[in-house]
Amino acid sequence: MNDYKLKILRNEKAGDGIYEMLLSRPVGVQPKGAQFIHIKLKNGARVLRRPFCICDCTDEGILICYAVVGEGTKELSQYSVGEEVEAVLPLGNGWSAEGYKRPVLLGGGMGSAVLPLVARLAGGAKPTAYLGYANKGRVVLDKLMESLCPTIVATDDGSFGRKGYITDILAEDITAGKIKPDVIFCCGPEIIYKLLLKNPAFADIPVFVSLEKRMGCGVGACLVCTCGIKTKDGVKNLRVCADGPVFDLREVIL
Repeated sequence: MNDYKLKILRNEKAGDGIYEMLLSRPVGVQPKGAQFIHIKLKNGARVLRRPFCICDCTDEGILICYAVVGEGTKELSQYSVGEEVEAVLPLGNGWSAEGYKRPVLLGGGMGSAVLPLVARLAGGAKPTAYLGYANKGRVVLDKLMESLCPTIVATDDGSFGRKGYITDILAEDITAGKIKPDVIFCCGPEIIYKLLLKNPAFADIPVFVSLEKRMGCGVGACLVCTCGIKTKDGVKNLRVCADGPVFDLREVIL
């Protein structure tokens, strides 16, 4: 983990209110899947850095994908190619498909941004991605995922790909024997995690999730991003930024 000055190589709209930013890659840096980057904004009035998952990392650079949801991400969307940003990376514990043969990478909305690097670093595993979005305008990263592994895309309204909620579609495919995952790695809104726990189609499959929480420092000092996790010593409040963001879903208190 180090603080770097990274040059913006690309910063362009990728969907409705969604942007992709490509940053220069520091020499020798190779993030793990599901690790994140903490970016300092240039507006001094916005003291806290913004955390973003590292979407992908290649010789071309480090890719992040973000939705404009507040003044901070609005400012980020206005940065130009050639400008530099300060960023700490890589942060978090990450997740690897090592030891598994048929992982499913499950993304809901912007949670899909966590998955490309996991697929790229899958090693001998053969992942399949299931990506769910609200509608066609919110679909991002599907082409990148398709270049890395077989990918199923669905939208709630059927405007792109299959119609329906992505957990239902995955459950249907598992029940029909179309796919037999030995692990699920997921990132998305909390409702997806609850549905994974509720649906019997997933009962015997290990599930790991990358949690999203509001963060302050990004290194575990401020305790803003704590969440309840079941441990052998009882429930503990662990830090998503430092102890996570990846946890066993069945240990997370939702």
